[in-house]
Amino acid sequence: MLILRWLTALVLLLAVHAWAGTAVKTSQAAPPAQQGTLVLVAGASGDTGQHIVRTLLAEGYQVRALTTNAFRARERTGLDIDWVEFDVRDAEQVLSVMEGVDYVISAIGSRDWRGPNSPRYVDFGGVRNLVDAARSEGVQHFVLISSAAAGPHRDHSESPRLGYVLYWKTRGENHLRASGLDYTIIGPGGLVNGPAARSGIRITSRADYRRGLIARADVARLATASLTAPSARNKSFAAVNDDELGPDHWIADLRALAPDAQTEATARNVAEGEQ
Repeated sequence: MLILRWLTALVLLLAVHAWAGTAVKTSQAAPPAQQGTLVLVAGASGDTGQHIVRTLLAEGYQVRALTTNAFRARERTGLDIDWVEFDVRDAEQVLSVMEGVDYVISAIGSRDWRGPNSPRYVDFGGVRNLVDAARSEGVQHFVLISSAAAGPHRDHSESPRLGYVLYWKTRGENHLRASGLDYTIIGPGGLVNGPAARSGIRITSRADYRRGLIARADVARLATASLTAPSARNKSFAAVNDDELGPDHWIADLRALAPDAQTEATARNVAEGEQ
Protein backbone atom coordinates (compact mmCIF):
# COMPACT_ATOMS: atom_id res chain seq x y z
CA MET A 1 0.00 0.00 0.00
CA LEU A 2 2.87 2.34 0.88
CA ILE A 3 4.57 1.58 -2.43
CA LEU A 4 1.36 2.34 -4.33
CA ARG A 5 1.03 5.71 -2.59
CA TRP A 6 4.66 6.51 -3.36
CA LEU A 7 4.21 5.67 -7.05
CA THR A 8 1.07 7.82 -7.25
CA ALA A 9 2.89 10.75 -5.69
CA LEU A 10 5.78 10.30 -8.13
CA VAL A 11 3.44 10.31 -11.13
CA LEU A 12 1.75 13.50 -9.92
CA LEU A 13 5.12 15.16 -9.32
CA LEU A 14 6.29 14.30 -12.83
CA ALA A 15 3.06 15.63 -14.30
CA VAL A 16 3.43 18.91 -12.42
CA HIS A 17 7.02 19.28 -13.68
CA ALA A 18 5.94 18.55 -17.25
CA TRP A 19 3.15 21.14 -17.08
CA ALA A 20 5.49 23.71 -15.53
CA GLY A 21 8.07 23.14 -18.25
CA THR A 22 5.46 23.68 -20.93
CA ALA A 23 4.25 26.84 -19.24
CA VAL A 24 7.78 28.20 -19.03
CA LYS A 25 8.40 27.48 -22.70
CA THR A 26 5.14 29.18 -23.67
CA SER A 27 5.79 32.27 -21.59
CA GLN A 28 9.34 32.57 -22.95
CA ALA A 29 8.35 32.08 -26.59
CA ALA A 30 9.94 34.73 -28.78
CA PRO A 31 7.45 37.36 -29.97
CA PRO A 32 7.04 37.93 -33.72
CA ALA A 33 9.80 40.07 -35.19
CA GLN A 34 7.16 42.59 -36.22
CA GLN A 35 5.72 43.05 -32.74
CA GLY A 36 5.75 46.73 -31.86
CA THR A 37 6.32 47.75 -35.48
CA LEU A 38 3.67 50.23 -36.58
CA VAL A 39 2.33 50.26 -40.13
CA LEU A 40 0.07 53.06 -41.30
CA VAL A 41 -2.43 51.87 -43.90
CA ALA A 42 -4.13 54.61 -45.90
CA GLY A 43 -7.33 53.46 -47.57
CA ALA A 44 -7.63 50.68 -45.00
CA SER A 45 -11.39 50.26 -45.34
CA GLY A 46 -11.28 49.81 -49.12
CA ASP A 47 -11.63 46.47 -50.87
CA THR A 48 -7.86 45.99 -51.06
CA GLY A 49 -6.99 47.92 -47.90
CA GLN A 50 -8.92 45.64 -45.59
CA HIS A 51 -7.02 42.62 -46.96
CA ILE A 52 -3.80 44.48 -46.23
CA VAL A 53 -4.88 45.17 -42.65
CA ARG A 54 -5.78 41.53 -42.03
CA THR A 55 -2.49 40.33 -43.47
CA LEU A 56 -0.46 42.75 -41.38
CA LEU A 57 -2.27 41.77 -38.18
CA ALA A 58 -1.70 38.09 -38.94
CA GLU A 59 2.02 38.83 -39.33
CA GLY A 60 2.16 40.49 -35.92
CA TYR A 61 2.35 44.13 -36.97
CA GLN A 62 0.59 46.97 -35.20
CA VAL A 63 -1.70 48.77 -37.62
CA ARG A 64 -2.90 52.36 -37.76
CA ALA A 65 -5.90 52.00 -40.07
CA LEU A 66 -6.97 55.22 -41.75
CA THR A 67 -10.41 55.84 -43.19
CA THR A 68 -12.75 58.72 -43.92
CA ASN A 69 -15.53 57.24 -41.76
CA ALA A 70 -14.73 54.98 -38.79
CA PHE A 71 -18.30 53.79 -38.19
CA ARG A 72 -18.76 52.83 -41.82
CA ALA A 73 -15.35 51.14 -41.85
CA ARG A 74 -16.26 48.88 -38.92
CA GLU A 75 -19.60 48.01 -40.47
CA ARG A 76 -18.12 47.31 -43.87
CA THR A 77 -15.03 45.33 -42.89
CA GLY A 78 -16.04 43.65 -39.65
CA LEU A 79 -12.63 44.62 -38.26
CA ASP A 80 -12.95 45.66 -34.63
CA ILE A 81 -9.82 47.80 -34.48
CA ASP A 82 -9.04 51.42 -33.70
CA TRP A 83 -9.92 53.21 -36.91
CA VAL A 84 -8.50 56.70 -37.41
CA GLU A 85 -10.55 59.18 -39.38
CA PHE A 86 -8.62 61.53 -41.66
CA ASP A 87 -8.74 63.35 -44.97
CA VAL A 88 -5.82 62.43 -47.20
CA ARG A 89 -6.25 65.74 -49.05
CA ASP A 90 -5.42 67.69 -45.87
CA ALA A 91 -1.64 67.84 -45.46
CA GLU A 92 -1.80 68.85 -41.79
CA GLN A 93 -4.11 65.96 -40.91
CA VAL A 94 -1.88 63.51 -42.75
CA LEU A 95 1.19 64.75 -40.87
CA SER A 96 -0.64 64.42 -37.54
CA VAL A 97 -1.39 60.70 -38.08
CA MET A 98 2.17 59.86 -39.19
CA GLU A 99 3.81 60.24 -35.78
CA GLY A 100 5.57 57.08 -34.60
CA VAL A 101 4.98 55.20 -37.85
CA ASP A 102 7.63 52.75 -39.09
CA TYR A 103 6.13 51.81 -42.47
CA VAL A 104 3.41 53.13 -44.76
CA ILE A 105 1.18 51.28 -47.21
CA SER A 106 -1.05 53.45 -49.37
CA ALA A 107 -4.07 51.80 -50.96
CA ILE A 108 -6.00 54.99 -51.60
CA GLY A 109 -7.87 55.60 -54.81
CA SER A 110 -10.43 58.10 -56.08
CA ARG A 111 -14.03 57.05 -56.56
CA ASP A 112 -15.15 60.22 -58.33
CA TRP A 113 -13.81 61.31 -61.70
CA ARG A 114 -14.56 65.00 -61.21
CA GLY A 115 -14.52 67.42 -58.32
CA PRO A 116 -12.67 67.41 -54.98
CA ASN A 117 -12.51 63.59 -54.74
CA SER A 118 -11.18 63.09 -58.25
CA PRO A 119 -7.82 61.47 -59.12
CA ARG A 120 -6.06 64.83 -59.14
CA TYR A 121 -6.76 65.39 -55.43
CA VAL A 122 -6.59 61.77 -54.21
CA ASP A 123 -4.31 59.67 -56.43
CA PHE A 124 -1.85 62.54 -56.78
CA GLY A 125 -2.55 65.09 -54.05
CA GLY A 126 -3.27 62.47 -51.39
CA VAL A 127 -0.20 60.40 -52.23
CA ARG A 128 1.92 63.56 -52.22
CA ASN A 129 0.69 64.42 -48.72
CA LEU A 130 1.39 60.91 -47.46
CA VAL A 131 4.88 60.87 -48.97
CA ASP A 132 5.80 64.29 -47.60
CA ALA A 133 4.58 63.36 -44.11
CA ALA A 134 6.40 60.02 -44.24
CA ARG A 135 9.64 61.72 -45.22
CA SER A 136 9.21 64.29 -42.45
CA GLU A 137 8.72 61.57 -39.83
CA GLY A 138 11.55 59.32 -41.03
CA VAL A 139 9.42 56.39 -42.20
CA GLN A 140 11.57 53.39 -43.16
CA HIS A 141 9.71 52.20 -46.25
CA PHE A 142 6.70 53.33 -48.29
CA VAL A 143 4.61 50.87 -50.32
CA LEU A 144 2.28 52.41 -52.89
CA ILE A 145 -0.50 50.40 -54.52
CA SER A 146 -0.86 51.99 -57.95
CA SER A 147 -1.91 50.38 -61.24
CA ALA A 148 -0.25 48.00 -63.68
CA ALA A 149 -1.19 50.38 -66.50
CA ALA A 150 0.31 53.48 -64.85
CA GLY A 151 3.96 54.51 -64.68
CA PRO A 152 6.46 56.93 -66.22
CA HIS A 153 7.38 54.58 -69.09
CA ARG A 154 4.33 55.88 -70.97
CA ASP A 155 2.78 59.32 -71.56
CA HIS A 156 -0.66 59.34 -69.93
CA SER A 157 -1.41 63.02 -70.47
CA GLU A 158 -3.57 62.15 -73.48
CA SER A 159 -5.56 59.46 -71.63
CA PRO A 160 -8.68 61.23 -70.26
CA ARG A 161 -10.39 57.99 -69.19
CA LEU A 162 -11.75 58.06 -65.62
CA GLY A 163 -10.57 61.57 -64.87
CA TYR A 164 -7.04 61.06 -66.22
CA VAL A 165 -6.53 58.56 -63.41
CA LEU A 166 -3.39 56.95 -64.90
CA TYR A 167 -1.81 60.37 -65.38
CA TRP A 168 -2.46 61.39 -61.78
CA LYS A 169 -1.36 58.02 -60.38
CA THR A 170 1.89 58.37 -62.31
CA ARG A 171 2.44 61.83 -60.89
CA GLY A 172 1.98 60.42 -57.41
CA GLU A 173 4.57 57.75 -58.21
CA ASN A 174 7.00 60.37 -59.49
CA HIS A 175 6.66 62.30 -56.26
CA LEU A 176 7.46 59.17 -54.25
CA ARG A 177 10.52 58.40 -56.36
CA ALA A 178 11.77 61.95 -55.91
CA SER A 179 11.27 61.92 -52.13
CA GLY A 180 14.39 60.00 -51.15
CA LEU A 181 12.29 57.45 -49.24
CA ASP A 182 12.86 53.74 -49.74
CA TYR A 183 9.80 52.58 -51.65
CA THR A 184 8.00 49.84 -53.54
CA ILE A 185 5.36 50.59 -56.17
CA ILE A 186 2.99 47.71 -56.85
CA GLY A 187 0.92 47.87 -60.03
CA PRO A 188 -1.79 45.21 -59.78
CA GLY A 189 -3.70 44.11 -62.85
CA GLY A 190 -7.47 43.91 -62.66
CA LEU A 191 -8.44 43.39 -59.03
CA VAL A 192 -10.73 40.49 -58.06
CA ASN A 193 -11.88 38.89 -54.83
CA GLY A 194 -10.71 35.47 -53.77
CA PRO A 195 -8.34 33.74 -51.35
CA ALA A 196 -4.62 34.38 -51.34
CA ALA A 197 -2.19 31.89 -52.89
CA ARG A 198 -4.88 30.13 -54.93
CA SER A 199 -2.76 30.88 -58.00
CA GLY A 200 0.83 31.85 -58.52
CA ILE A 201 1.85 35.49 -58.97
CA ARG A 202 3.78 36.77 -61.96
CA ILE A 203 5.81 39.96 -61.49
CA THR A 204 7.02 41.92 -64.51
CA SER A 205 8.05 45.42 -65.43
CA ARG A 206 5.03 47.52 -66.25
CA ALA A 207 6.41 48.23 -69.71
CA ASP A 208 5.87 44.50 -70.36
CA TYR A 209 2.37 44.38 -68.84
CA ARG A 210 -0.49 43.67 -71.22
CA ARG A 211 -3.43 42.34 -69.24
CA GLY A 212 -4.27 40.09 -66.31
CA LEU A 213 -6.10 39.78 -63.01
CA ILE A 214 -4.93 39.42 -59.44
CA ALA A 215 -6.69 38.68 -56.15
CA ARG A 216 -6.74 41.54 -53.68
CA ALA A 217 -5.54 39.11 -51.00
CA ASP A 218 -2.43 38.43 -53.08
CA VAL A 219 -1.78 42.17 -53.44
CA ALA A 220 -1.92 42.32 -49.64
CA ARG A 221 0.69 39.54 -49.47
CA LEU A 222 2.99 41.44 -51.82
CA ALA A 223 2.53 44.71 -49.97
CA THR A 224 3.30 43.16 -46.59
CA ALA A 225 6.35 41.28 -47.87
CA SER A 226 7.67 44.41 -49.59
CA LEU A 227 7.95 46.29 -46.31
CA THR A 228 11.12 44.49 -45.31
CA ALA A 229 12.32 42.55 -48.38
CA PRO A 230 15.59 44.01 -49.74
CA SER A 231 14.63 42.65 -53.18
CA ALA A 232 11.60 44.98 -53.26
CA ARG A 233 13.49 48.17 -52.49
CA ASN A 234 13.09 51.03 -54.98
CA LYS A 235 11.29 48.88 -57.53
CA SER A 236 8.08 49.34 -59.50
CA PHE A 237 6.32 46.38 -61.06
CA ALA A 238 3.12 44.86 -62.40
CA ALA A 239 1.59 41.85 -60.68
CA VAL A 240 -0.98 39.35 -61.99
CA ASN A 241 -2.07 35.86 -61.06
CA ASP A 242 -0.81 32.98 -63.21
CA ASP A 243 -2.15 29.46 -62.71
CA GLU A 244 0.96 27.97 -64.31
CA LEU A 245 3.25 29.28 -61.58
CA GLY A 246 3.95 27.97 -58.12
CA PRO A 247 2.77 29.96 -55.09
CA ASP A 248 6.22 31.38 -54.35
CA HIS A 249 7.45 31.96 -57.91
CA TRP A 250 7.03 35.72 -57.46
CA ILE A 251 9.95 35.78 -55.02
CA ALA A 252 12.39 34.88 -57.81
CA ASP A 253 10.67 37.31 -60.20
CA LEU A 254 11.10 40.13 -57.70
CA ARG A 255 14.77 39.36 -57.10
CA ALA A 256 15.43 39.32 -60.85
CA LEU A 257 13.69 42.65 -61.44
CA ALA A 258 16.07 45.59 -61.65
CA PRO A 259 15.54 48.65 -59.44
CA ASP A 260 14.00 51.69 -61.09
CA ALA A 261 16.47 53.26 -63.46
CA GLN A 262 15.12 56.73 -62.77
CA THR A 263 17.42 58.52 -60.35
CA GLU A 264 16.20 60.65 -57.48
CA ALA A 265 17.30 63.84 -59.26
CA THR A 266 15.54 62.86 -62.47
CA ALA A 267 12.36 62.01 -60.61
CA ARG A 268 12.46 65.33 -58.79
CA ASN A 269 12.78 67.19 -62.07
CA VAL A 270 9.82 65.27 -63.49
CA ALA A 271 7.68 65.96 -60.43
CA GLU A 272 8.54 69.65 -60.35
CA GLY A 273 7.99 70.02 -64.08
CA GLU A 274 4.44 68.72 -63.70
CA GLN A 275 3.40 71.28 -61.12
